[in-house]
Amino acid sequence: MLHITIGGLKIWETRIPPWLYARIYVSWRRVRREVGVLRGVFERFNARRLVEFGCGIGRHGYLLSRLGFDVLLTDVVDWRFGVARRLPFASYDVLKGGRLGEFEGAYAMGLLIVMDLDGIVRALPNMASNVKRDGVLVFDYNFTTYNEPREVSVRARGRTYKALMRWEDVKPIEGGVYYRYRVEVVDEGGRVVGVEDTGYPVYTKESLFKAIERAGLELVEVIWARWNPERYMYELARREADSAFIVLRNP
Repeated sequence: MLHITIGGLKIWETRIPPWLYARIYVSWRRVRREVGVLRGVFERFNARRLVEFGCGIGRHGYLLSRLGFDVLLTDVVDWRFGVARRLPFASYDVLKGGRLGEFEGAYAMGLLIVMDLDGIVRALPNMASNVKRDGVLVFDYNFTTYNEPREVSVRARGRTYKALMRWEDVKPIEGGVYYRYRVEVVDEGGRVVGVEDTGYPVYTKESLFKAIERAGLELVEVIWARWNPERYMYELARREADSAFIVLRNP
């Protein structure tokens, strides 16, 4: 089971095997697109020594390291998969905080998007405390639900698997909505080999930007993107859209 338990609270989990989760949700194509954005930001701010928070299976950090960046991967639990295990790793809880060192840049992909506003306000300063005064912190956010496809087929380890959306529900909360869903992954024989039955809050742009203000960080840049549910990846946009890469730094 892969899960995000931060500050002692379980805020997201999946029971899809890591090797299959990587193929369905964290394809190299998607990661390359996101790493392209990160690379552009870090090169503009001359950031070469990086720390990733909530690294998950670790593919973003691996590709950045291949591009010449010095990357430390961190997460509350080490569930790196495959080649990402070659990179250095440290256990880190963004709600508890602590010093890992002084880095020129930091990033968190798919982490803050599953946290509530109070958690975001607590996590941002803790992450930024590990970044130099002139360094930057980057994270992604989707201001709408991912609009998951009803069925996704992938090939992995010589077999075909299908991720099937069994049900989903959206309820209003202060500042946004709460999204719950259940996905089952079945093999060629129809046997269930993995389940993701969980949920997370989705906040409006206004709510997120207010949380950034509460956290005491400076908003440097917003790189707008659109979420493509069929390709399961971000596509950069020229104007305000449903998703964004947020660039922050200490004031």
